[in-house]
Amino acid sequence: MEQTGLIIDKPEVPRTFHQLGILVLDGSGSMGATGRQQLTKAQEVEMGLKEMFSRFDASRVKNNFSFACIKFDTSSTITLTPTPFDELDYFNEDFNPLNGKGKGTHIFEALNEAKKMAENFLNNAPADGVKHSVVILLMSDGLCFQPENTIAVSENIKQNNQIVLASAYFAEVGSNDTEVNETKNLLQAVATNPVSYYATIYDGETLRKFFERSISQSSGIGKIN
Repeated sequence: MEQTGLIIDKPEVPRTFHQLGILVLDGSGSMGATGRQQLTKAQEVEMGLKEMFSRFDASRVKNNFSFACIKFDTSSTITLTPTPFDELDYFNEDFNPLNGKGKGTHIFEALNEAKKMAENFLNNAPADGVKHSVVILLMSDGLCFQPENTIAVSENIKQNNQIVLASAYFAEVGSNDTEVNETKNLLQAVATNPVSYYATIYDGETLRKFFERSISQSSGIGKIN
């Protein structure tokens, strides 16, 4: 007797929490420099993020997450409003931070935008619903033009225990000068915890791993898959 092929859908895991991940991506001109994979650093970031989302697609807990994206140089632009993962067309989404950008580095501008977005998400959470939280995933490759403003905004954000701020410094191999050290110090100071939620990265793959770890830690799920 011939068997017909049946496609059985996997049961959908009900949402047990809701976390918003806000990508805050540096689109300053230096992101056009060549990275480890002979692509621009901006292209490596986009590849790393799309790989991260493809891994989310296979995760049993993906329905618990929404994502947004803010790109910045001397101004910030929301390129993806908060979107549930199951509605996110990540393959066709533009995660190249240089597209539409290319000027200087104003991290505080983007963090201010992320703060407003995070607070709006938390304030609009149903009172009788699942726990809501936010992780801000910041990536920058250069020193902010106004570091004191960046510190001030980050300290304000960290007063809310429902928001975690994770920061990655996209460095160049062999670079070690005063500006590099100042950038590292700034991004470590911005992070909720400079040990758990800061990393120096050198390519899109290590950025992916750091962002995945930050999401896992802040949401309490262990691993996304």
